[in-house]
Amino acid sequence: MPNQIKLTDAKLKAVKAPSRGRVELADSDCVGLRFVKGSTGKCRWIVRKRVAGKFRKITLGDYPGIGLAQARQKALQACADIESGRKVAKPDKRSNKTVSALWNTYDQQRVENKRSAKEIRRIFNKYVLPELGGRPVDAITRTDVTRLIDGIAYGERPAPVMARLVAAQMSVFFNWVLPRIETLAYNPVTAASRPPAPKPRDRVLSNEELKSLWKAIENQPFPWQHSLKLMLFTAARRSEVFGAERAEFDLEEKVWNLPASSAKNSNAVIIPLSVEACHVISGCPVTDGSSKLFPSATNPKTSASGISKLLRRLRADIQSDLQRPVLHWTLHDIRRTVATNLQRLGVRLEVTEAILNHISGSQAGIVKVYQRYNWMDEKREALQLWSDDLVRICDCSTQ
Repeated sequence: MPNQIKLTDAKLKAVKAPSRGRVELADSDCVGLRFVKGSTGKCRWIVRKRVAGKFRKITLGDYPGIGLAQARQKALQACADIESGRKVAKPDKRSNKTVSALWNTYDQQRVENKRSAKEIRRIFNKYVLPELGGRPVDAITRTDVTRLIDGIAYGERPAPVMARLVAAQMSVFFNWVLPRIETLAYNPVTAASRPPAPKPRDRVLSNEELKSLWKAIENQPFPWQHSLKLMLFTAARRSEVFGAERAEFDLEEKVWNLPASSAKNSNAVIIPLSVEACHVISGCPVTDGSSKLFPSATNPKTSASGISKLLRRLRADIQSDLQRPVLHWTLHDIRRTVATNLQRLGVRLEVTEAILNHISGSQAGIVKVYQRYNWMDEKREALQLWSDDLVRICDCSTQ
């Protein structure tokens, strides 16, 4: 028989799963109550009570779905039922709804019409469903979720940012499930562990790095050379540039009409094009059967792919050109670099945020509701000012 100890939530959380068999702890505050944890990490409550000289085991339910206080109440009731000869109530039955079955309904009701539907589906199909899809949704514990998230964050290919994204999407899913499955007592993601939030990036490319980057870009073929130059001249997001349709550009009016469906924040925006940006776009060859400005070489109906390999080439080229180590940078750092230089050139913060198509800061809250001015003239002047300065920094010409 296990030694009796006063069980607390802290002690229960500290219990480690054994490599084999199970751990059983007896509660000194409630005779007969046992906490059991198996090698898989699954935890449950049982009652052991002697009846007619023999021990009888009654299963009360799983922890933490049933908390310590509730388990003690159930144990007292079970013992009272046994002593009085009443039939002991059976623990709540599991739902027959699996994670996969509920995911299909959730997908139709909540995911299908979202702009992020593709990414949400990728997260569930790649990470969640292979691990948990076949299990009853109310059998998923915080230990299960923690094991899944830890595997993504600290596994063979550590991806802590993706781990946090997976946890966030799972939490939304289980919040949706909660009112629909009576036997799901809590959201297991809320109580699970997850990696700490990454520090905000503050990488800004120096003028020396910008000049070297431009040289490296010049050596790239289409669509890489043209797409990256457009990103530099407009500060547009990577997804907006590489997903751009030819029909979005009006070179006579010198504007890029970015639709809401393509913008990250679902806000349609008109991006004025500098003279240099127009030269870049007009220099993009037309691909038969494609509406994309930067189509894939293998499938013209889709956007170009292979950006990770491109970045590795560019980073190596810059380090070779500068003959020194270069701090890691990403394509998103180009937006921050442009924004920083706009501030250096004296551009107003509101204009910079309008160029970046941000809805935070000076464009958030009540300002967003009542401030409908689009800063078009100011954006055009600012982007031309930046384009001229970029040409000066890189000592280059787009003609």
